[in-house]
Amino acid sequence: MKFKDIFITALLALAIVPSCKEKDDDTSTKDYLSGTLTFDMPAFVTKGETFTLVPTGLKNPTTGNLGYYWYSTWNSQKDTTKTETGPGDGAFTVTVPDEIGEYSIYCIAFATDYYTSSGSSTFYVIDPEINTTITDSGLSYTDERVTDPRESKSYFVTTIGGKKWFKNNLYYSGSGISYAYSPSIDILIGRLYTWEEAVTACPQGWRLPSDSDFAELANSTHSGSNYKAGETFKGAAGDMMVNAKFIGNRMWTFWPQVDITNKSGFCALPVGYAVERGAEDNQRFQGMNNYAVFWTSDSDGDYGLYRYIYVQQNDVMLAKGDKTSFRASVRCIKD
Repeated sequence: MKFKDIFITALLALAIVPSCKEKDDDTSTKDYLSGTLTFDMPAFVTKGETFTLVPTGLKNPTTGNLGYYWYSTWNSQKDTTKTETGPGDGAFTVTVPDEIGEYSIYCIAFATDYYTSSGSSTFYVIDPEINTTITDSGLSYTDERVTDPRESKSYFVTTIGGKKWFKNNLYYSGSGISYAYSPSIDILIGRLYTWEEAVTACPQGWRLPSDSDFAELANSTHSGSNYKAGETFKGAAGDMMVNAKFIGNRMWTFWPQVDITNKSGFCALPVGYAVERGAEDNQRFQGMNNYAVFWTSDSDGDYGLYRYIYVQQNDVMLAKGDKTSFRASVRCIKD
């Protein structure tokens, strides 16, 4: 499975697969249960985590009684959590496997004189340690590191053009949101912030880089260049991209015109962005496996400026997003 397919599937896991009607007998006169069976399971979880899943969304139009059973791809044994007339809500407590990878879990609802109805969720078990779930990340425990005193979180640091840069995306939980609402993935790919959050998100002594800082970064590693703030950094993307893999699958899809060298040590990953749709808890996550997007401290009225890399182009481009509804990654810099 390609990396883009992994993350598309993970997003689908946010909304459980709609109820599947299973006919036991084509000649029967059974009816269908009302509604759609759903349960909440994060798209990314840490190995060995335990969750309690509660099925909702279905109704028995006749008696109101429903029974539930569960099974998974790592344990196919049926586990009945509620009989049709028994007590309880059908909740299922599950401990995910200790091995990283892709897994699915299924819930089946049943009732007399009705077809069964099912819901499922596909998710990914990850390991927060570097170079396990994401390999060839460009990060190493021999790198210089700093600790954010607000949460005692560690960041890898490198010097580019005479300034200190974070090598991994900020994942300060005091603001921003987790990709696919899955906090387990924060440490690996960072959180996504609005511009208004980004300008104050870095630890004390660090700051959000300006567009001039990004120009200096690109000039310091791309031979013969003279990039300026506000311009496209033509030919500079590969110097900032790292050819990492997620559970063995390339994160940046191969394109012959893009030579990924990570010459700068910036270690850009294609973790995409998010756009708010009317409420903070209603985000549309986009661009995974295609875009790396980083806020700058510069702005234009109601819009913040950001630098981005697109998988098919070897340029570092400039765009602007709404300060309160567009979300991107944050790197911190220190003079």
